[in-house]
Amino acid sequence: MVGVLVLLAIAAVAALLAVFTPRGAPPAPPSLEAHVRDFTDRLSPRGPYRPPQPAERDAVVEAVAVLVGSGTDRAAQGALQDAGFTVGTARNAAGAEFLVARSDPESERSWGLIALPLGRTPRLLVEVPHPNADYDTENVGTAVLAEAPDAVYLQAGAHRRADDERADVAHEEDSLFHALAVDLSTRLRLPQLQLHGFADRDDLGADVVLGGGPDDPAPAVRALADRIEGAGLAVCRAWEGRCSELEGRTNVQGRAAALFGLPFAHVEMNVETRSHPEKVAAALATLGGS
Repeated sequence: MVGVLVLLAIAAVAALLAVFTPRGAPPAPPSLEAHVRDFTDRLSPRGPYRPPQPAERDAVVEAVAVLVGSGTDRAAQGALQDAGFTVGTARNAAGAEFLVARSDPESERSWGLIALPLGRTPRLLVEVPHPNADYDTENVGTAVLAEAPDAVYLQAGAHRRADDERADVAHEEDSLFHALAVDLSTRLRLPQLQLHGFADRDDLGADVVLGGGPDDPAPAVRALADRIEGAGLAVCRAWEGRCSELEGRTNVQGRAAALFGLPFAHVEMNVETRSHPEKVAAALATLGGS
């Protein structure tokens, strides 16, 4: 009988403790890096994709333009949600807060992931046009944002080979990626840092190929080459000669930037560099003026 009473007493104490002991803190929301990794991992060459209709494109571009200035604008957030984006906030590895909008890779409206700095004036546009195809370029992109938290991050929403390669946003002017890149860069006068990757090859003795668009690059891009070399990486400058056809002169964002006289850096990185973003991120971040 005594044993039963002891057990009942213990159960009663446990019940009281369960009532009065605070529950554990809720799990931390996903970081920006986690959002990017999850989104990128879900992309496939066989995934759905279609370019936006002009009205769809214009609605998203207008909403993003509003949200750059006020990340809390409910109507603009609603316009993104109407276009198939989920919208929320996230912090990156440096603790900076961003408004994050991401499309659904399972939908034909798989148009992208956008991260806008909250409470900070943008000074750089970081672009990842070939996620899950140019492996680890998204990791370099988020590493740059850790160095430059006042940058905007723009990532394509589909694998470049989806829809018979219509999703290759670096060469398609009808993509939402292109429309946002042009609008953000021209309206805010932002330099563009576009990240690509190439497989190891014997005909190129460089870690990084740096191009500046179809013409001679802006002074800021020339200076970027020196800073990348200062980080201990070998650079092939596309404006000084051929770089194994990795110069990026046909890139449509680069052509648009040239028309408006804005800096555009087309950055091709080898596997080793992409696998260790810390080697290059700080140098790349200086394109924004730091």
